[in-house]
Amino acid sequence: MNLSEQGVRPGGINMGRVLRHLRFRTDQSRKVVYHRPPIYGKDNYGVENTTIVTNEILIPQLSALIRPTLTENYQLQDTGHNIIGAARVYTPNIQTIKNFPNFDQTVGKSNIDFNEIEGWDRFIDTSRTIYTVPTSGTTGWASGTADATFASDGQTITATLGTDYDGTLVYSTSATNTLESDRLRFDIKVSGASTIELSAFNIYNGGTGVNDKLAYTPGSTLTIPTGSWLTVDVPFASGSISSGTTIYKAGNRFAVGMASGSSWNEEENFEKMEFQISGTASGNKVYIKDLRFYKSLSWHVHSCKEFNRDYMIFNCIRTTGARDSRRRAYG
Repeated sequence: MNLSEQGVRPGGINMGRVLRHLRFRTDQSRKVVYHRPPIYGKDNYGVENTTIVTNEILIPQLSALIRPTLTENYQLQDTGHNIIGAARVYTPNIQTIKNFPNFDQTVGKSNIDFNEIEGWDRFIDTSRTIYTVPTSGTTGWASGTADATFASDGQTITATLGTDYDGTLVYSTSATNTLESDRLRFDIKVSGASTIELSAFNIYNGGTGVNDKLAYTPGSTLTIPTGSWLTVDVPFASGSISSGTTIYKAGNRFAVGMASGSSWNEEENFEKMEFQISGTASGNKVYIKDLRFYKSLSWHVHSCKEFNRDYMIFNCIRTTGARDSRRRAYG
């Protein structure tokens, strides 16, 4: 069945299964990040103010098939160099999406604001991976202020907490370029207790001192799940750091503050990452995998071509994109 033949409407197609098979067999389908920017209030004249009335929605792990018609069109505009593009994005139907973790609208969940995919929502795809922090072995991993031993099964790094189970787990490397990346993602889970917290995670560029770090700090207690993986996918020095970002866990939104040290500079090389863990007992384990810096490709919803019980098709555009050479030259 050729899904690109838009004049033929398939009957009884399970789009979720199609996307899953395509992802495993051909990599044509991928998990993307769904993002809706915050909604701001308005004054008496209908002009937006700076008060957020609905928080941003930032949820990873949405299955989608992206068929670009134009990935990169290099333009010279009044404001400088720009990259635009267009794509058609296929997703499961809205009821299937609402059965995915984090997208459900169960009463009491903070993403009750998600009703459907709307215009100018966006799908964040991976353009390319810039640097993968190795979890296939233990090289570079060490205890920070926490006491831990490390092991790997070839895919996941496992930190077994010792007597000092509140503190940092650290990965260090020689100076590594990450400038082209604009997002950071990883999967994390624990075993032994359901109350182990991810208190913060920090990225160090240009040094390993306190002033060389970009800190991500949840604004409320974020416990790490013991069964399923918690996927964290956040901006890396893209946009306003002061606005922070978001982590979703089981449908609940956790606001995450972002603060950079006085010497931190994204143009400097990456040297260290640390996870601030608050454990509960010796012997508890922390698992981390798929930890990487990547360059994103952002597709904004422009229109909905088809919306039915089986699947949805969105016409999307890429409106902005910096050329890496200009970003490195101008900062």
